[in-house]
Amino acid sequence: MSGIVLTFPILAGKVEAWRRFCQEMAGSRQNFYETSRQRLGITRERLALVDTAFGATAVTTLEAPNVDQALGQIITSVLPFDIWYREQLLELHGIDLAGYEQFTKPTALPPNQEVHFEWSHIGQLEDQIRSVP
Repeated sequence: MSGIVLTFPILAGKVEAWRRFCQEMAGSRQNFYETSRQRLGITRERLALVDTAFGATAVTTLEAPNVDQALGQIITSVLPFDIWYREQLLELHGIDLAGYEQFTKPTALPPNQEVHFEWSHIGQLEDQIRSVP
């Protein structure tokens, strides 16, 4: 399972509209929301409101077996709920996901990358599973 945390500032005067957006996803649009997330493979999504010195910010946590693929599908989907979702991000955050289409395609890691630290509990679990007779 992979995950990502996205932070988007909420535009001035849009905090109540952002709250209504969340209420719609939990209420009148819940069936569409759940269908969308199941289709995308998203297993958990959490939206939190954080007040900062710079204004309100939405913190979104997504978990999915393939977060890159799920985000790519959110960006490119032509299904009505996904279009509505992207319109809300534009209205509430000023974020136009159409500008991120380049991220829907896998890219190779830069050859000059220096990894200084990496940890994964998954690897430890895989080792434990392999060692069980």
